[in-house]
Amino acid sequence: MKLTRRELALGITAMAAVPAGAQTPPSDPNAAARDAIRKNSQALAKVELPIDTEPAFQFKA
Repeated sequence: MKLTRRELALGITAMAAVPAGAQTPPSDPNAAARDAIRKNSQALAKVELPIDTEPAFQFKA
């Protein structure tokens, strides 16, 4: 099964989505942002993605 980066990102964000009513406003926005980045990076680290899935850049002739 081949996944593009966009498909992978959509899948991860769909899994991590929480209903808006269940969230409480954070007292410290910076701490909340750091926590969100930490959770997202941990979720991405769990997914094994082969190097040849997509090139890091494009060759243009």
